[in-house]
Amino acid sequence: DLLTKLYTIQEDIGAKPKTTEDEKRNKAANISKMGTGKKAEKKGSKFLELKSTILDRLKDIHRMLKETKDLEGAGYGGDNAKEIIKLQAEIREQIRQSTDEWRELEGIYKNEARKKKSKFSPEELEVQSELVKRLYAEIEKVKDAQMKGYAKSRTADASVALN
Repeated sequence: DLLTKLYTIQEDIGAKPKTTEDEKRNKAANISKMGTGKKAEKKGSKFLELKSTILDRLKDIHRMLKETKDLEGAGYGGDNAKEIIKLQAEIREQIRQSTDEWRELEGIYKNEARKKKSKFSPEELEVQSELVKRLYAEIEKVKDAQMKGYAKSRTADASVALN
């Protein structure tokens, strides 16, 4: 749906020739394969695989952030504090892994975008670029949420000492 909107915008500004809604939907559906030829399919599937892994991690991080908030809201009982610390450590690890995977994803995109004869069409490269940007923004959002939670759960002077 997002891709069909993108195609419509491109047509409106004259960057692409006019197509029907069905053609746009088909084009958006075909993006999931990415590329023509064996090597492109392999790289495209690696890109999509990384994207899926990052999205799964982000879902887990969101779930864990919610759990941490719920535990903090329940009060600072002895076991809760241990549980919160464990969750925060897991969140940090998931964020680190997501960032590493994002770097790899960005590397795949940049290598392909630099080539004169890319195995991917300009549309596919544009989609990859947009995915890379959005995933980065989402990872940064999660990092900020985690850091706010970290600062909020401590006393004011403790968070000042961190800076």
